Amino acid sequence: MTIVDINIDWSMRFSMRYLSFLIFSTTMVSSAYAMKPIPPQSGFSGFINLGAGVTSVESNTLAKFGSVDLGNKNIDTLTNSPDSETSGLPVLGLEIAYTFASTRTQIFFGNQLEDYIRFDFAARAGVRQEIGNAGVIGVSFLQTPLATEVWEDPFVTGTNRTNTDRSSNGYRLIWDEIYGTGLELRYSAREVDIDEERSGEDLGLSAADRAMLDRNGDRNRFSVQYTFNIDENKHIITPAIAYIDQDLDGDAVAYDGLSFNINYIYSVNRWKFVTNATYATLEYDEANPVYSKKADSNRYGASFTAFYNKPFGWDGWLANAGVVWFEEDSDITFYDSSVNLASIGMLYLF
Repeated sequence: MTIVDINIDWSMRFSMRYLSFLIFSTTMVSSAYAMKPIPPQSGFSGFINLGAGVTSVESNTLAKFGSVDLGNKNIDTLTNSPDSETSGLPVLGLEIAYTFASTRTQIFFGNQLEDYIRFDFAARAGVRQEIGNAGVIGVSFLQTPLATEVWEDPFVTGTNRTNTDRSSNGYRLIWDEIYGTGLELRYSAREVDIDEERSGEDLGLSAADRAMLDRNGDRNRFSVQYTFNIDENKHIITPAIAYIDQDLDGDAVAYDGLSFNINYIYSVNRWKFVTNATYATLEYDEANPVYSKKADSNRYGASFTAFYNKPFGWDGWLANAGVVWFEEDSDITFYDSSVNLASIGMLYLF
């Protein structure tokens, strides 16, 4: 586990349709500091990241986050790929932790930057406990204090679509540094809630077909990863594999699949360079009633982030800049998606 618990959880935990379209990678401020243990002394620790980015999003299902438009309000057809929306956005992150050194216990509150970049503002509160040679066990509860907006009915054409809030609450379990090794096991479960779910209503679909498109439900993910430290941490390589189960109420939007991820960190002098790559293949449960076929998809992603320690001689600070590319290729063109992101920021560790 990490002080800030920003890990290599950049895999495909949930569908682009439900807003988690960004990055099968770490965040802009990520696993470069992913394996720090619980501090040996009692007291506060954590991080804060302040930055800004520019993103280009192509999605027919996302609507808005705050004042940032993520999709087109009015579309003319259900057969084309989405148009691109370019926006500026803040890249912020915060975690505050307190360590009880005598019991090797740490409590924490905050958010993960990887969730933020996916426009999934899950605030986490939890505890990490070192259990001797067995490693570190962590449990955290996830709540969405600020929902992102999707379309009530994404299949409306020729007129403005209506926004609705999407939230996702649940919990996450982690077992890290298992018996002194680089092995980590991770499980998360979350409940997806769409305030007004009206998918297919404008098309006049039957009640049974509309039920097939219901985006409410549960999201489960189990991952295994192993970290290899080479040449006194000059090279850190972490491959990971994850099983994703999107158990939604609508069988046409429910799926399961596997993601394969690789994270590489190279350190030299005051620099750290973090590179991520991922591939996921997903199979849907049933055919989509709008298109009479399944929306099976492949997802590809990559990111590169550079960190510079002590910019301007400032202790505890790291300047960072990065780029992200993501693409989803669905068997249904309407669901094709892509994201490009460039970001700069300043990270402070305390």
